Parts: sequence; C-alpha cells; structure tokens
Amino acid sequence: MFEIVAIFAAFTMGLGTFLTKGITTKISFLKTLGPLFLLNCFFTLPIALVQRNWIVFEPKILLLHVSAAVASIIAGYFIFTIIVRSSASISSISSTLSPAVALILAPIWLGTSVTALQVLAVLILIAATLYPIRSSIPGLRLGVTIFFILSAALTTGFVSINVAMLGNEGVNLSETFIVRQVIAGLFYITIFPPRGLTKSDLLKLIQRASLISVGSVASVYALQGGEIILMISILATVSLWVLLFESIPSRSIPERSTIIAAVIAVLGVVSLRFIT
Repeated sequence: MFEIVAIFAAFTMGLGTFLTKGITTKISFLKTLGPLFLLNCFFTLPIALVQRNWIVFEPKILLLHVSAAVASIIAGYFIFTIIVRSSASISSISSTLSPAVALILAPIWLGTSVTALQVLAVLILIAATLYPIRSSIPGLRLGVTIFFILSAALTTGFVSINVAMLGNEGVNLSETFIVRQVIAGLFYITIFPPRGLTKSDLLKLIQRASLISVGSVASVYALQGGEIILMISILATVSLWVLLFESIPSRSIPERSTIIAAVIAVLGVVSLRFIT
C-alpha cells in the first residue's frame, strides 16, 4: 500500500517539477517561492479540517517544524536556482540523491543502524552521480555546481528524516506538511514580495502547486507509514519521471549526461537497501 502511494508521489512531484521550468522562465523565481509554498497549503486544507488534533506549540514539535521550514527554505533556493540556470531534470538529481543523505542522517535522528559499507556506498554513489553533470549548469564552476546540488540533496534529505521524526512524535499528516510550508512561504513573501505577478502567472503557480502539494502529502503519508529507507528510495525516481516529461514535448532525448546521472542515482539509491 505505502509503496503504491510513494510511486504516485514521485509521479506527481516529477510532473510538478517539470512544470516549474515554465514558471521560472517567465517570473523571477524568488518572487514565486513564497506564493508556491502557501498555495501548497491551500490544496491540503481539506485534510486539515478533518485532522484537527494539532500539537504544533509543544516545544519539541515546534522546534522540529521550524528546522524543517529552514531546510525547505534553503532547498527551495538551491533547487530553483538550478532549474533557472539549467533544467528541471538536473534539479531533480538532488532529490534523487536525498535518500543517500537520509541513510546517513537516519541513525542520528531516528536511531536506525547503518554500516560502514553503506556509508562508503553512499559516498561512491554521490560521486558517480555528480561526475556526469559536473558541467551541466551554465555559468557555474565545477565546485559551485557540486555545492548547489549537494546542498539541495542535504536539505531535502533532512526534510524527509524530519517528516519521519514528526510521525514518531504523533504529529498528523496535515500538521507535518502545512506548518513548514506556511513558515517557508511567509519568509519568502516577507523578503521577496511577489509584486508584479499577473493573473496568468498566478494560474501557472496554482497548476504547479496542485501537483506538488498532492505529491508532497502522498510522500508524507508514505514516509510516516512505511519503512523509511524503502519509501525514500521509491521517491528517488522523481528524476526519471522528469526526464520522461521533458522528452515528450520536445520529442527529443535529454542530454546523455543527465540520463546517466539520473539512472546511476536511482539504481544506486535502490541498491543501498540491500547493502549491509
């Protein structure tokens, strides 16, 4: 059951990530982040009306929410910067690598066990994934490119672990998703007011937010109910979905380096589950 939900989440988030490229080429991405975070909440309000047992103001829970929001703010900046400069598929590589990051963070935050062999495999996986796309972000040097992708992967992986931690503390799905989205959205709107957005721009944002919010809620459900590493591994296929969506309208195959990086990342992350 949770595996099917995770596959659905990967599909919808892949489509939403693909549509993001069309938004960022017409609107300053810093002005879109605030509305996007808040619109994500709008589509999940029906769930919140049913799940009213929020415990957001308990000190430990509030700290977890704030840390997740900070990670989302940072991840949003790096992911959108990559999309603006390159492609949606390149940005999704960071999401694909996030399970590898989560594998390392899980023992620290969730108390799960990890072996030295798994840590070594994670390091090899990250290096093998980054090498084919080392020059895929125009205008950025090799070191900066790697920094952007790894930073996005680290923060995205942390959010996944944070979701599982909130679930362990008894926080329901709606609170887990909505609170961090509201905090991140208010931050971006305060710092980068969405002035100049047209009705057409808003409609594009709504279209993207509807897909991302559905996918994100499905991923929260899978992460809080299923086996954490398996669920994150399934969610790692987002990059392959993005590659598929990018190839359909252009009727062309994406760059070989992007395909190689995505395939290495997905296969590597899935194989991590079987390394002991």
